[in-house]
Amino acid sequence: MSDDSIASTDDLLRTNRNRWDELAEHHPDTEFYDIERFLDGGSTLRPLELDELGEIRGQSLLHLQCHFGLDTLSWAREGATVTGVDFSGTAIEMARELADEADLDAEFVRANIYDLPDELDGDFDVVFTSYGVLAWLPDLESWADVIEETLVPGGTFYMAEIHPLGTTFADLRPDGTANIEHSYFEDGATRYEVEGTYADWDADIENTTAVEWQHGLGEVVTALASAGLKIEFVHEFPFSCYQQFPAMEQGEDGWWRVPDAEEHVPFTFSVKAKKAD
Repeated sequence: MSDDSIASTDDLLRTNRNRWDELAEHHPDTEFYDIERFLDGGSTLRPLELDELGEIRGQSLLHLQCHFGLDTLSWAREGATVTGVDFSGTAIEMARELADEADLDAEFVRANIYDLPDELDGDFDVVFTSYGVLAWLPDLESWADVIEETLVPGGTFYMAEIHPLGTTFADLRPDGTANIEHSYFEDGATRYEVEGTYADWDADIENTTAVEWQHGLGEVVTALASAGLKIEFVHEFPFSCYQQFPAMEQGEDGWWRVPDAEEHVPFTFSVKAKKAD
């Protein structure tokens, strides 16, 4: 990886959008996303976010960085009135097609997340985002401001996300020892090349360049608090939503853990916050 300090943020976001447009074409056909299970009535939501966010039936929910809409539509099955947003036009097209096929009501909007207050009509009871989203955002202060602006007074923000500590490791062994490759406090954009996709490493993906930004847990919480949101909790968990390292094994509950060091390192965190009434 190398630091990318010359290209503009718009150029870097365009690089990511090109890649995610291509991924959105490929992902619905992968076993990783298991569209057939969803169309048979399944849900992609995990007990973690269902339990921590709680009852949302009858509430309006805005899903940030929704990709092609599986979680968005799963919230619709929970009884929410849902709107999904993503910067990939291809992903939004796929989400709309999936909503029609599943016969679920949902609105999907293609927009840069930072432009949302100008792109949406009305505010939402809940703003939700999850798993692998923050690394694609260059500016968390503006992100948090958007969340505050799109919530109704008293509304709830909830996220479950990959813990930033795990992203510093080059490898993690079964006993919990690790090689540190990247700084937890890394500043600026990091451009890298990746073959395939996390949903199918053998996929022939032409757009192999991606750009990420590292955000520590303190940065996340501070951004939300500075935007005026009241933090209700920050939870950390010793399991991952995917096989982050070869040493990890998947449990019956679907989470991935390091067998001999299960309680050593957090791989997932969640945050719940409220907007003032």
